[in-house]
Amino acid sequence: MPDEEKTLAIAKRTRKNLDFIYSVKGDGADVEEFTHLLNSMLCMVICLREEYFKGKEVSWDDLIKKGLTPVYIAETAPSADLPKLKSHSSFSQLISSIRHEFAHNCFKLSGDSANKITGITIWNVLPHKKDIGINRSWQAEITEQQLKDLAYLFIDYICYEFGPITQT
Repeated sequence: MPDEEKTLAIAKRTRKNLDFIYSVKGDGADVEEFTHLLNSMLCMVICLREEYFKGKEVSWDDLIKKGLTPVYIAETAPSADLPKLKSHSSFSQLISSIRHEFAHNCFKLSGDSANKITGITIWNVLPHKKDIGINRSWQAEITEQQLKDLAYLFIDYICYEFGPITQT
């Protein structure tokens, strides 16, 4: 098991920072909320996944049994250009995929006509293969709201496993 104190501290402090950023953004502050959300996800899925989720299977039903609401991501279906795409059947598989995508820079920011970031496209590439469509093993479009919901779900799950969901 990972060091519970460190795991909880990272999760709780990430929630506190995200809550603050979205609160001040709502009050009109000039903050980059998507960048903060993306940086938070980078830390959580790379550090906490390696320490807590690696090799562990956590199903969507496991989340529901704990009273947590799953965040479903619409995965890209296989096509002629992307024939090897597969889908994920569990929360832990999704977290592992997102960890690999961020760690290997396999994401692209999406935006609107006002040049506001509205989400990301993320993908995985088969091991030791060039990053081209035919070698992609998973891909999805994730809106900012879905990424935010996923970040909070990840935090909630860590806090559920290691202690109460309270602020530090």
